[in-house]
Amino acid sequence: MASSIAHPSAVGTNTQPKRSTVSSTETPTQAAPEASTDDSQLPPQRHAGALGLGPAYGQGAGLGEKLGGLQEEIKGKIMKKPELVEHGRERRTGILKKKEQEQNDEEDPFAKPEN
Repeated sequence: MASSIAHPSAVGTNTQPKRSTVSSTETPTQAAPEASTDDSQLPPQRHAGALGLGPAYGQGAGLGEKLGGLQEEIKGKIMKKPELVEHGRERRTGILKKKEQEQNDEEDPFAKPEN
C-alpha cells in the first residue's frame, strides 16, 4: 500500500535543488584568504575557548544564591532588619555577585606591575 509518490504537502512549491557549478574533479580558482598573524587586530580573549562559554557565562545568580537570598530576606523581615532584607534581595537578584565581580576585576592578577 506504500506509494512512491510524496504527499503534496510534503513537497515545496516551485523549488529546485541548488546545483554546484564546480565539478568534483575541478578545483576552485579562487584561493582562500590567508589568516592574519597580527595579534594587534584581535580582541583580548576573555573565555576558556569552549563553545558557548563566553565572558558572560555564570555571571547571573544561581539557584543556591537565589535560595540563600530569599532565606536572608525572610530572616530580615522576621527580625525587622531592613539591611538584611536588602542584602538578601541583592544576593537573590545577582546584584551582589556583580558588585563582587567588579571589585575582583579591579584587582587584575595578570596586569603588569608598575615599577
